[in-house]
Amino acid sequence: MITTAPELIYMLKVNIGIALFYAFYKLFCCRDTFFQWRRIALLSFLALSFLYPLMDMQAWVKEQPAINELADYYTLMMLTETNTSTATVVTTPVAIPTPGLLDIIKFIYWIGILLLSARFMIQLSSIFHLVLKSKSINVDQISIRSLSEPANPFSFWQWIFIYLPELKEDEKQEILTHEQTHVRQWHSIDVIISEIVNIICWMNPFAWLMKTEIRLNLEYLADHKVMESGTNKKAYQYHLLGLANQNRQTGLYNNFNLSHLKNRIKMMNKKRTRTTGHIKYALFAPLTAALLLVSNIETVARTAERLIYSTEESTPRPEREEVASFVNTVQGLVTFTITVTNSEGKPQPNVTLQIKPSDEVKTFKTNAEGKATIEVDMTTPKYVSLDVSSPKSSKHQSLLLSANKPNVTAIFDTDDDIAAYIKAGKQIRVKLQISNNDNQQLAGAELISSSTNAKATTNAHGEAQLTVGVGETIAINHKGYQEGKFTVKELCPIKDMENPELVRLLLVGEDPVYQIADNMPEFPGGMAACLQHLARNIKYPTTAQKEGTQGKVIVQMVIEKDGSVDHVSIVRSISPELDAEAARVVKSMPKWKPATVKDKTVRCRYTVPVTFKLQ
Repeated sequence: MITTAPELIYMLKVNIGIALFYAFYKLFCCRDTFFQWRRIALLSFLALSFLYPLMDMQAWVKEQPAINELADYYTLMMLTETNTSTATVVTTPVAIPTPGLLDIIKFIYWIGILLLSARFMIQLSSIFHLVLKSKSINVDQISIRSLSEPANPFSFWQWIFIYLPELKEDEKQEILTHEQTHVRQWHSIDVIISEIVNIICWMNPFAWLMKTEIRLNLEYLADHKVMESGTNKKAYQYHLLGLANQNRQTGLYNNFNLSHLKNRIKMMNKKRTRTTGHIKYALFAPLTAALLLVSNIETVARTAERLIYSTEESTPRPEREEVASFVNTVQGLVTFTITVTNSEGKPQPNVTLQIKPSDEVKTFKTNAEGKATIEVDMTTPKYVSLDVSSPKSSKHQSLLLSANKPNVTAIFDTDDDIAAYIKAGKQIRVKLQISNNDNQQLAGAELISSSTNAKATTNAHGEAQLTVGVGETIAINHKGYQEGKFTVKELCPIKDMENPELVRLLLVGEDPVYQIADNMPEFPGGMAACLQHLARNIKYPTTAQKEGTQGKVIVQMVIEKDGSVDHVSIVRSISPELDAEAARVVKSMPKWKPATVKDKTVRCRYTVPVTFKLQ
């Protein structure tokens, strides 16, 4: 497993926040004339970017079933468990004494911070040097620092720096009004804050863009104040154009001739935005809430992952050892409480629960309340598969049990339930995605309901929606492919784990490939034997070792009716070398026990995540 330092996760979230808030600002705020509102919003965006990863809502997240389920799915993805029986292979070659990519990035990051911090201190010291060097005088009862050499006027903190000899009287008044606005409204605070944020997040281009927007908005504020003082707009703009050809300073201070002059002139000529436009600033509250929610879901999931691997990482391993093992959060017996209901939430008594934590199969029955208590030794496995069935149902359902979640609710509809749903005319809105054998989404496929003849056509992503009753069949037709069918057999149809809204189906010119079968494919000897095969046969590419490349390659394959492995493809890539090695070792697998649906052998798609790790 590749561990990620908490501070790295925190900084990643901060930079994501800055990027999203900048996008929100450019989308909604950058064209209005609410300059004070924009100033508050920009500073709030920076503050919230650093604060939202620290706000702890984990307890609330864990109490919300739907949200907690998302955290579970995220944990599952991080642990590369993306199917009902998938596994992670970790290969450990000889340790390489060269620094990893992450170490190099960290080194470059800190060098950048040191250089930018040094520039920041030089800029501050140059301003203080000018304060000592320049002479303090009063102009129209305003205290300024008179520059001895030609330079554009600028301000910093409570100081206004002007070279007076070349200024006309009207220009002097415009400059004083402009710079006094910077001073009185403490614009230097915004400049310093944005500069510090930019130093910390200098690798993020959105931090630089945010700093530019803050500086530009301060100029809008000062220009607006000049316009309010009664200054002739055109004369002031010509004055700005004249200053554009002079030498100008760059740094921490508010420069009278800041860049983006074209934007400033356009904003001065812009019609005032209506007051009702303020309401759009309230839209950033949902964005903040979404960031906060996602951050806490990620934290809950990562905490679970860290706990899962804590035992593994504390165990010393000999060099050149190839490891293929599951390690769980809790060692020893774990008591699971399984609650089985139908889609309407009614308890399902006398349902059979079968579990195979080792070579022994254990069978349990739910009581009158649809509950069963199961004790499982979770010393070795991270997840144990639980099979749910009933003599009143022709279908089975598989669940994954994790020690991190001892209370599990399974939704299981018997044949009687489904018959009742059909009789009552229960309907469900189904969202299907149609693909072919090469994982290409099929646009233009026609979906037709068997009873109502309601139709829908898939979009460019191969997706379409239909509202149908339980028991109804949807026919899928596309030129060049065999007709496909999907029958709604329950109120909660089987859904894709990575995208719960979708039911993924394949149209093929041969036997259909199932995503989920009654009995999933099984490697000869079980998953432990599969792990051993991968661990024994994977060879870490030399080029990848030298470059320090590591991570997870997710390989997808089709287990054919005869158990052979075919249609191997890379779902998540790391590098060409690691991708090729992962695909090679998967193709070298012996024949599997094929999947079955209603006791009929079928082709089934299966996913194997392979983790490459350098130690």
